[in-house]
Amino acid sequence: MIDDPLPEDWRDLQSGVQRIFRNVGLSAEVEVDLETPRGSVNVDVMAVDVRSVDKIRYIVECKNWGSTIPQSVVHSFTTVMQETGANIGFIISKHRLQQGAKRYTEHTNITGMTYLEFQQRYFEAWWKRYFCPLVGDAADKPLQYTEPCNSQRDRAYEQLSPENQEKFDRLRAESSGSLMALSMFNYMVMMPFSSPGSLLDVPTDLDEFKARVLAKITPHIEWRCQTFRELLQIILEYLRDVEADFDQIFGGSIFEPIASISSVTADGPPLDDSIYHR
Repeated sequence: MIDDPLPEDWRDLQSGVQRIFRNVGLSAEVEVDLETPRGSVNVDVMAVDVRSVDKIRYIVECKNWGSTIPQSVVHSFTTVMQETGANIGFIISKHRLQQGAKRYTEHTNITGMTYLEFQQRYFEAWWKRYFCPLVGDAADKPLQYTEPCNSQRDRAYEQLSPENQEKFDRLRAESSGSLMALSMFNYMVMMPFSSPGSLLDVPTDLDEFKARVLAKITPHIEWRCQTFRELLQIILEYLRDVEADFDQIFGGSIFEPIASISSVTADGPPLDDSIYHR
């Protein structure tokens, strides 16, 4: 799962839906007022696929209720869909739709689902368009310190004291494999059809991904996280730390900026150093 499937309240549910839409490349806003023949109506989330030819528009009703959603809610939402001209409608709730409400939507452009099902629906797009590019880009800069051929690094290395050369050699030996592997995450976009069993396969489970991929490329780290967004945050934090360690050895960065790792990573809360061990 991308995020906690059980948000605390409807505001968290709305912002979570908006965030995932944005992560996969859509324009998305919460609490949007739309004009209809009957006047203005407020929708929980509206998203637009700006890359599509017809600018496909999504409207989402978020119901963080403790019970299933009745047919009356679907009836009202159907009217909103018709009067606003939206292309696709989602009713995202904690306990899905009641049976009558579900039958009502079977031949419509409305889908009822839980927040977890919404995440599963968009996970592959989120993984390829958001997770992998962020990780790959973030690994590129520290990778310059460890790649086999880099004349700028080699010249700077010759100027180091023997003590700092030893520190560099030790850090390079520890991190070179993980940096190379993490930089390869960009190939998820460029080579979407990897062979079965590849490290670049879209994961189906967080624990399985930790065991199948991260245990191999970062065996010196125990990753502590419950969602893929948390994992993304701490991978980016790890890459920042490695880059900072190399910079410290040289008294500062020896490379021109090629990509920045955002301090507000992965649309999540501030990072916590205690959630992984080095």
